[in-house]
Amino acid sequence: MRGRKLKNIFVSFFTIAAVLTSTFCGPAHEGTSRCFAAQEEGEEPETPSFEAAPKVILPEDEHITIRIATWYDEYNLQHLKAYLANEFPNYDFEFVFIGKSNYEPIMDDQLSFKGAPDILYVDQEMTRKHAITGYFADLTDETEQFSSEAKVMFGYGNRVYAVPNTSQYTCIFYNKKIFEKYALNIPTDLDSFISTCDYIRLVKGMKPLSISLKNMYDVSDLFLGVIAASYLTTDRGSGFGGRLQYGRTTFTDEFGEYLDDWNKLISHNVLDKKMYTMDKQNAIEEFAGEECAMICGGPDTYNAITRMNPDIEVGTMPFFGSRGKKRAIIGGCDCGFAVNKNSLHLDQAKEVVGALGSYSGQTALWEDRPGSQTYLKDTAFINRENFDELEEMIESGQAFTPWMQWGDDLNREPRRRLGIELQKSLLGEQSVKAALRIVDTVVAEILEQS
Repeated sequence: MRGRKLKNIFVSFFTIAAVLTSTFCGPAHEGTSRCFAAQEEGEEPETPSFEAAPKVILPEDEHITIRIATWYDEYNLQHLKAYLANEFPNYDFEFVFIGKSNYEPIMDDQLSFKGAPDILYVDQEMTRKHAITGYFADLTDETEQFSSEAKVMFGYGNRVYAVPNTSQYTCIFYNKKIFEKYALNIPTDLDSFISTCDYIRLVKGMKPLSISLKNMYDVSDLFLGVIAASYLTTDRGSGFGGRLQYGRTTFTDEFGEYLDDWNKLISHNVLDKKMYTMDKQNAIEEFAGEECAMICGGPDTYNAITRMNPDIEVGTMPFFGSRGKKRAIIGGCDCGFAVNKNSLHLDQAKEVVGALGSYSGQTALWEDRPGSQTYLKDTAFINRENFDELEEMIESGQAFTPWMQWGDDLNREPRRRLGIELQKSLLGEQSVKAALRIVDTVVAEILEQS
């Protein structure tokens, strides 16, 4: 394993903006615009051209079906589906929808029996696993136009095995009208956030925050967001992942003094036991129905909210820390598109994912993930103004995917186990410190075997 300094995995919009100029941003669709490479004043902006894989020409009357496996529901794929239908009129696309909790084992089985779909949504761990098994096709040529950090996320042994999607994130969404109605200021740190929640709950009689904590990854990500804001943003905290993967530190040793931040959220009833029994759909319905002021989530949460309540005005907040007004969001290069090497339509599948790596393909993916960014080199999308807080976090290097810095052997199981043990602490079955000690035991066992 290699030590890696914790770094921001998003493509920084404002870093790119240093070599772009907003003068040449034209409208993409209502509420958004596209930003291209800088032009001389008065010239028309020129769309970057990234070559996709060469098209496979079929007779006009011959159609083939490309099967795509995904854990996202169809409401989060509307622009992608429209793009594919327009770009590949001779291909029929069949989406195979599988829940995230069952997705990987089912795909593992289908790949081993050579019956998997042609294209698969994948995360970094799944990509690495099947680069090793040989079930995924080499997509190095199809990913030349992406940033090096994005290619590293889906690379193995100097080759790349998935075309990156746009970025993922987890943040706090808030109802702008409710904040205006109650004359609430946007919090600047953890204490002001908790005070705002207390006021909403105790004075206005409204639930301040909605979130489903049934999924262990959602729990661990929320916890890591709070820890990131207080600790991982510091110089000492930035090296935590490198120390952890070499057994030089533990979660208890380095997170212990920040546990009060998490415990405050529980003691002030911002987080409670009912959130463990609430599913994600119920949480979204609460927020969309304006029964609560805030909700934790990502692009799919935002899509569901605005679909249920098109008139709602949604703003974004980061997670807040308790020291020095630190803030952070959780997110990064979380998913990509791999090709089944045993596909009966291998060349056509590679052509399709190659197109998803073009500017127009990334645009379609971005439109399905509001607030996200592309990892194409020298390219950025301008999001609606309600995502300004997210872009500020990206610009200031306060966007993290902590588990990707713990080393290849630790980037999955400790995160999963952290969520499970924190669920127990939420239910009052053990302390948060006891939860961390259990995770430390898991880490030690993994390191001993590696």
